[in-house]
Amino acid sequence: MDKEIHIRNLVYKYISNQCDGREQDELLRHLQTPAGRWVFDEVMTSEAGKIFTKNEEIEPAVSSRLLGRLRQNIVAEEAANAQPLPFYRKSSFIPIVALVIVLVALGIYWLTT
Repeated sequence: MDKEIHIRNLVYKYISNQCDGREQDELLRHLQTPAGRWVFDEVMTSEAGKIFTKNEEIEPAVSSRLLGRLRQNIVAEEAANAQPLPFYRKSSFIPIVALVIVLVALGIYWLTT
């Protein structure tokens, strides 16, 4: 039971952006286990239920916190999955090639005169 409470606290700290690196690593290890995933699902379901108040209005503080955390994860995942551009597709490639051609032409001209 203490482990479940500890995981729950880590999840709450994570979604409120208060986890340090060590705690995030620990939470990710817990999410590899069925018990950790169950606690995570339970906390997220509970938090999702808090988004709407009794008047069926969205609670801005809770929804903003969850949305911000989701955006951070999406950006991090997209960055991790992004393929690096080959050197010849980078914006600086053409100017560098043009400069090299001009320098070679000037060198040849200087050597032949």
